Amino acid sequence: MLHDRMIRPWVLVLTGFHHTPLFGRVWLLVAILGLYAALVALLHRVHLVTGTLIGAQFHGFLGLVLGALLVFRTNTSYDRWWEGRKLWGQLVNDSRNLAIKVQACVRADRADKQRLARWLADFAYALKEHLREGVQLADLSGFANERVQPPPGHVPAYIATRIYQQLEAWRQRTQLGEIELLFLDRHVAALMDICGACERIKKTPISVSYRWFVRQSIAIYLLALPWGLMETFGLWMVPAVAMIGYFIVGVEIIAEQIEDPFGRDEDDLRLDDICRTIEQNVLEIAGSSRTESVPEAIDML
Repeated sequence: MLHDRMIRPWVLVLTGFHHTPLFGRVWLLVAILGLYAALVALLHRVHLVTGTLIGAQFHGFLGLVLGALLVFRTNTSYDRWWEGRKLWGQLVNDSRNLAIKVQACVRADRADKQRLARWLADFAYALKEHLREGVQLADLSGFANERVQPPPGHVPAYIATRIYQQLEAWRQRTQLGEIELLFLDRHVAALMDICGACERIKKTPISVSYRWFVRQSIAIYLLALPWGLMETFGLWMVPAVAMIGYFIVGVEIIAEQIEDPFGRDEDDLRLDDICRTIEQNVLEIAGSSRTESVPEAIDML
């Protein structure tokens, strides 16, 4: 049984790779590259072209340079993806810690604590959509009954402001001490720190010049590849070129997909799942549920 579980994933890799998202993006380009390699082989076979135009040593050196570029490209994109994941992991931790400390340190009504927990969940959803197409305050369950004019342009910042106002209201009513407020402040401040770091990733893409340089290098390498392999591989050069093209183009497409980790593609972060985790955790800590109605907002100050 254990042996089958170890072998089965590798069998699926070989038999089901055409079902992967990457294959759907590169198969046409790989097919065109295979046809181009077949044309080179045909020209060589009918003696319209004799010998090789590119020496094997030069072609190997070109491959080393391209490999270094692709390694740097992939590492840079993955660093952005992993930094985004760490930021959202920090958001999970700070949301939980803030909800726990509010429950333990604030001497306020249960409804007030549940409302703040709802705002924490709304902050996660607002940040997710803020990094995508944008979000309206009325789309969030904790603010569905509010009519703010003009509508806030930066919804996550508005929610963080409301959380701070709630803490200050508790402090003025002596429901929250000065020392306890300091304990809570670092978690609330972390909300906007995380938001700003995510915006930095979102709004600072990889340099256009570098991206185009890598693509041009790949194109030149793949166009020269059949001429460098023809003499050594013969007709086997055609599948070899298609395979190498699949690897190289696939690496570039993966790097392009993960450099913006906040979208909706399969390679992006599962932000919807993370938001649901935050919502479930903070509402459970506050003794509420996802279906329980949110108390009406009160005047903060």
